[in-house]
Amino acid sequence: MDILTIFVGFAGGFFGAAYGSIPAFIITGVFALVGSALTIAGVIDYTVGSVAFGPFFGPHVSFAAGAAAATYAANYAKKLDSSQNVLASLFGLGDIKTLLVGGLYGVVGIISFTLVEKQKYFVTDSPGFSVCVVLFLNRLILGKTSLIGSLKNGEKREILSKDEAIMNGIVGFLFGLGIAIIGKVLIDAGVGKEAMGAYPVFVFGFSAISLIFLQMGFSIPITHHITYPAATTFVLTGNVYFAALTGLINGILWVIAGKIFNSHCDTYIDPPAVVIALSIFVINLIF
Repeated sequence: MDILTIFVGFAGGFFGAAYGSIPAFIITGVFALVGSALTIAGVIDYTVGSVAFGPFFGPHVSFAAGAAAATYAANYAKKLDSSQNVLASLFGLGDIKTLLVGGLYGVVGIISFTLVEKQKYFVTDSPGFSVCVVLFLNRLILGKTSLIGSLKNGEKREILSKDEAIMNGIVGFLFGLGIAIIGKVLIDAGVGKEAMGAYPVFVFGFSAISLIFLQMGFSIPITHHITYPAATTFVLTGNVYFAALTGLINGILWVIAGKIFNSHCDTYIDPPAVVIALSIFVINLIF
């Protein structure tokens, strides 16, 4: 990591704050989908690692910095309705300090990613884990609650209701199963093992791009914490049922992570990133 990479990380964090966390993530998804599709088709691609998950558009930089900057905009600049508003494009607030805060968190994302990539003991998804690091640090720095929020007298934390477990479990199972079956179809069509290594990134890109509908106000399911790990399980095992089980578990874990980290608090921690970082670690450990 050189000084130029630090500058690029700052620029990426500034970009993430200006465009907003989710809009920046959607753009990441475009690069991920296109680049991985080329790889699956047998074309040599250089954009996934260098652009989609690189030091500017990588979610550990742009997305995480945008979410962290929203905390500053809401809690300190008092120009945003909620510190958990990751849909807002913060450029429109007209507050340069908010965007510069995003730049600083972009640098934090770069440093975290570099450190995770260099170690070999906790093998997980480096961008997802680095998103967690940035947003955990953001809560400690700009937030006023503990990492899991702070309950007031008499308050109780709801972790998981029966309806939520059923709904998200079914969504996770069916998405995981569908992703695995599509992967099997690609293999049967002649896609080689090496090219299939890009399949998890391909479905991640699909899930990220689909958030454009969330940005437009539609209540669609968020799925990258399901599709990416489920596809990873399928690529490693070739078993569609293991992939579906991964999807089911992650669908429920997403709800739990959201209740633990995003209730009774004043900053945003990304539940999908938490689930991805944990599940990819477990998947690599098992398979």
